[in-house]
Amino acid sequence: MKRKIAAVILSILLLAAGSAFISPQSVQAADNVKVVLNGQLLPLDGASAYKNGSGVMIPLRETAEALRYKTTYQGSTGQIQLTRYKETIEFKLSGQELTLNGKEKISFKEPIEVRQKRIYVPLSFFHAIGLITSYSQAESQAEIYTPEVTAGAVSGLLAAGKYQELQNRYFSEPAAEQLSLPQIQKSWEGIAGPAGNFFGIKATESQWGEENMTIQSVLSFTKAEVALTLSIDKTGKISGLKLEPVIADEAQSSQAN
Repeated sequence: MKRKIAAVILSILLLAAGSAFISPQSVQAADNVKVVLNGQLLPLDGASAYKNGSGVMIPLRETAEALRYKTTYQGSTGQIQLTRYKETIEFKLSGQELTLNGKEKISFKEPIEVRQKRIYVPLSFFHAIGLITSYSQAESQAEIYTPEVTAGAVSGLLAAGKYQELQNRYFSEPAAEQLSLPQIQKSWEGIAGPAGNFFGIKATESQWGEENMTIQSVLSFTKAEVALTLSIDKTGKISGLKLEPVIADEAQSSQAN
């Protein structure tokens, strides 16, 4: 499953907003699960997320609308449809499989539930539609990020020279051990220096594999373009980071797309 989005405006907003999109708001642990969406606490008045066994259940309509999806539910058939731009997601209230754009079928772990006339989907549902998810038992907090926001936050921290914050916030423990701060700094400065001033993200694609998500972004600079590739593990943490210059043919292709 791939996503390809022109994200220049988004990345500029991320840089302008600073850490607001980078560090989720701290919330007190409570019986109900808090939901952080793209770094911001999602208001869920009367529709709190909750734990159910090993799964976390998230209110569908409120979360989907925050992600700019339109939600349609047909009570007679139990069919639910989410639509956004050219994307359509269809699934049944009684099922654990969704259909993306009428073609790709993807399963998710836990069943959908209905509470007080509200539909709740498991956190794994958002993973299935191509988002980055994680859950902190200690904080009773679920986090959901779009690949575009993750790539924008990472590139913003790199451009600001905040390598320690990047490592602490986003890297998995094995990645933090393998990629030292001097290595990250050397890699960024070796690429960004000749490329000129950083403008933002030009385009982003993402794809889930069996174990990792791969996020590929084209970063725009005054003199050149740079490819940023992130590997995201199942816990939502960065397991790999790669920077390399975009050659002329690739740059022309990204402009055409």
